[in-house]
Amino acid sequence: MFKKILLYIIMIYSLGNYFQFFSWYLGDSQMIIEDAFSLSLHSSLPMFLAIFLIHIFYYPKINKDHASVISFPPIIFLFFTNSGFFISTLNLYFLRLYNVPEFLNVLRSYEIGLLLIISALIIFIISINTFNKVDENPIPTSSTTQIISGSIYKYTRNPMYLAMLILQTGIGMSLSMMHIIFFVIFTYIALKYYVILPEEKYLEKKFGTQYLVYKKTVRRWL
Repeated sequence: MFKKILLYIIMIYSLGNYFQFFSWYLGDSQMIIEDAFSLSLHSSLPMFLAIFLIHIFYYPKINKDHASVISFPPIIFLFFTNSGFFISTLNLYFLRLYNVPEFLNVLRSYEIGLLLIISALIIFIISINTFNKVDENPIPTSSTTQIISGSIYKYTRNPMYLAMLILQTGIGMSLSMMHIIFFVIFTYIALKYYVILPEEKYLEKKFGTQYLVYKKTVRRWL
């Protein structure tokens, strides 16, 4: 109970500061640069702490029949989204080493970003419902009892991870924060090499030909 309360406090504090920051960043009000940088740190640093604690508190210490993934995929997504924000504000308000090229402003679109966010959430809902219908746990640190190949899984083997990449892109576009979009590449690399490949190795070992046939039939992403 203490762990959950601690995490709730840290997350609420971080998200509250995020809300204040983007209310200013996307609004018409003015703020001193030093105050903006301080507020950005009070947003991102507690989130890093929460991510670290979630992994420490809840990642299984012993592998009991599950894929050897590096961490929980949602906190991988959260880590790199938060990192994009942190690097962006660090450069913008403190280091000032470079400017984002103006031609990339095409990626600043609230409407397109919102559309991507909604699309990602729909994919998440369909994917999770597919797992729930067969009483399977989607968390990769749990044991897998069957190969799910119906519904959205007929078109992509990793719809939830695909949704994370779409969601991160949408968040970056809607919040006009280019570095969040740039960091999608790091999310992709982490998911592919430290989540998906270990999952595939685990499933091949456990289900053999059944999974190999599915793997050959359905693409990893799209």
